Amino acid sequence: MLCAALLLEPAAALAGDRANVPLKNWGGFAVYRDAVYDDLERLVAAGLAGPSILNTKPLSRTEAARIVASAVKAIRADTLGRWNSRRDLEAVVDRLTAEFRAEIAAQGASLPGAAPPAAGVLSLVPVDRAQAHLGYATERVSSVNGQGRRFETGLNGGMTFESRAQIGEVLTLSLQPEFAGNPEFEAARLAAGYAKLTLWNLELLVGRDSLWWGPGLHGSMVLSNNAAPLDQIRIGAAEPFLLPWVGQSLGPTKLLAFIAQMEERRDHPRAKLVGMRGTIAPSSMLELGASYANMFDGRDRPRPGVGDYPRILFDPPSSDQSLAGVKFRNNLLFSLDGDLRLHDVQRYSLPAQDLRLYAEFGWDDTCCETNFIPIDDALSWQLGAHLLGLFGWDGVDARVEYARTSERSYNHGQFTSGHWTRGEGLAHYIGTSGRELYVRLTSRFTPDVMLGLELVRATLGSTRFEAPSVEERRLGGGMDLSVRFWGAYTLWGQYQLADVNNRNFKTRDDSVEHVLRLELTRSFR
Repeated sequence: MLCAALLLEPAAALAGDRANVPLKNWGGFAVYRDAVYDDLERLVAAGLAGPSILNTKPLSRTEAARIVASAVKAIRADTLGRWNSRRDLEAVVDRLTAEFRAEIAAQGASLPGAAPPAAGVLSLVPVDRAQAHLGYATERVSSVNGQGRRFETGLNGGMTFESRAQIGEVLTLSLQPEFAGNPEFEAARLAAGYAKLTLWNLELLVGRDSLWWGPGLHGSMVLSNNAAPLDQIRIGAAEPFLLPWVGQSLGPTKLLAFIAQMEERRDHPRAKLVGMRGTIAPSSMLELGASYANMFDGRDRPRPGVGDYPRILFDPPSSDQSLAGVKFRNNLLFSLDGDLRLHDVQRYSLPAQDLRLYAEFGWDDTCCETNFIPIDDALSWQLGAHLLGLFGWDGVDARVEYARTSERSYNHGQFTSGHWTRGEGLAHYIGTSGRELYVRLTSRFTPDVMLGLELVRATLGSTRFEAPSVEERRLGGGMDLSVRFWGAYTLWGQYQLADVNNRNFKTRDDSVEHVLRLELTRSFR
């Protein structure tokens, strides 16, 4: 049934490059992800793009181009001058049309200026962007939402680039090799890379890639890019589609599922992680999503048989940690999220042009029927407010998020490391019994200069089962500056300062932490 639904035609005819927009800061003007996502949020929050799905990331370049094309169409169809007062969106539209010019043209839309060359059967981008990065840390630090990156004490550095190819509208290839070094080690690795097969509106991805499910910026309740990208097989809708009969009411819909192979060195070697997500956008003002993740199996015995997998994945009692057989071990997480987008809210005396209010409500499995009916000890949640065009100032945005997890969030009696891979949490970095207040303010002074300021107050808990009840407490902030020069170069710098108590959950291990990062990116577009 899932595949049949996904074979339905997308909401609009699409063509072009289907590589994913990275969940990595390429070229500055953002943190934790590509700046494209921030600009898409601005368009959609302003009501310019119609019903859109943004909170199931990554988006493909073709999918992002569809949203931009919808916004361009709305501007051209505006005979009443509704958008004349929104000059603040001109720079956003210009940036996005420049980024996705070829993909928009492939959909049949016309843009000012010379048309991009017609795409052939093979489209090859040997080096799209290249980046050199340098960092200095006074302590060993994990980079929050940094795809598992860590900074050792002292100097850290490395180089990376991204390359991609598109064969017709069927096969997409993407590679991001990376070399990294610090005082402890030097290593070359494949940071991300995948092959993607697209038939009709069905997409099959095999490889290594990050996922982010939910509307938050600094964390998510089920899956984020805090840990290293997962080695996975993923199947889902290439583009949002309309379901039969109820499609006009539910709006664009997106479904996907994946299975990932975990690492060797963990509580259960080579455990598996299955995830499923569904998202709908009933209107331009609202997006709703539901997420499910289940860690199970492992190379150690006893191993489940083929007939045991349906019970492991979908039968709640199989997750009873005290009663179920060892071969049925599984760690389930669920979440529901919503994103309310209100445009032109200054009419109601609010201090912003547009406003996003979002929330995510998650829970962990415990036992039996409480897998699907959460109890207080297993709840986690996040609330956020995103004010775009703060005080009516063009290019100034503010965001506030508060997240809280419970004593049963992300830990498990059989998967004793918890919801975790390669040393980092798969969801929100605050872990078990965590709390966080996050504030970010950004100002784009010119098209080529942006300043960001952050404030973080957080309490972190270990996801390890029956770990000592020592909390790591952090109070700090940061500043980042993005500068574009010579057309193709961008320099992104960030300084972070934090007063840390009980570092790594060790009593009285207190210090003040300093981290300085520089990233120089060259675009070859």
